[in-house]
Amino acid sequence: MTKDRIIEQELDLALAAEIQSALLPKGCPVDCPHQVAAARNRMCGRVGGDFYDFIRINEEQIGLIVGDVVGHGVRASLMMAQVMGFLRSGSAHLSRPLVLTKELNRMLLDLGDKTGSVLPCTLFYAVIDAPSGLCLYVNAGHPRPFVCDKEKCEVFPGGSRNILLGVEEFEPEESCYTFTPGQRFVLYTDGITDAVNPHNDRFGETRLHETINAHANNEPEICADAVIKALDEFRQDTPPPDDETIIVIDRV
Repeated sequence: MTKDRIIEQELDLALAAEIQSALLPKGCPVDCPHQVAAARNRMCGRVGGDFYDFIRINEEQIGLIVGDVVGHGVRASLMMAQVMGFLRSGSAHLSRPLVLTKELNRMLLDLGDKTGSVLPCTLFYAVIDAPSGLCLYVNAGHPRPFVCDKEKCEVFPGGSRNILLGVEEFEPEESCYTFTPGQRFVLYTDGITDAVNPHNDRFGETRLHETINAHANNEPEICADAVIKALDEFRQDTPPPDDETIIVIDRV
């Protein structure tokens, strides 16, 4: 491979990384009623497969998305862009997590058939009614989020994790939960909990709980930054094994 070709590939990757970063918001849109949010994302390579979004469905409903394409690198980033494009396409079923999840699963299965491969990804998709705090959601193979008050964080109650999308046809299970003012909702990808230190110890859910609890009285931005800092201090110089995403949302 020539030097010019190597430089061209590096420039292509740099552009892809910039585009991917631009696709991922840093927080809830300014017109996101009753929610204050912060999001942090780091890919383990130049590009990766974690994705998340906040979609304003109508005056009262917000769609909340977080997911993780299985794998890394360019292939995962292309799939991530495909999934986000589908979710942002203005589907008539954005307010119906169960139906939207089935549609996305079918799209990934069709794409897998065309490419002769399996294209799995996890997805947590929730629709939050801003005035009431009622949340309808589907969890397809994604780590269960945390729900917190000023004293402690607990694993998000109830709900089936279903199976990963893109593997086979299935009937998703939809669950519901009602958020109250003052509660905090924390979503993440498994790159956070699966991070290891030089002794091959996992960061794990317990350390994540402790970090979030230590910043229960801080704004979402501070809490999200604290998780990233705790992760770096724990991992030391060990390279990240996976993409890392943390989202902190306060109900106000």
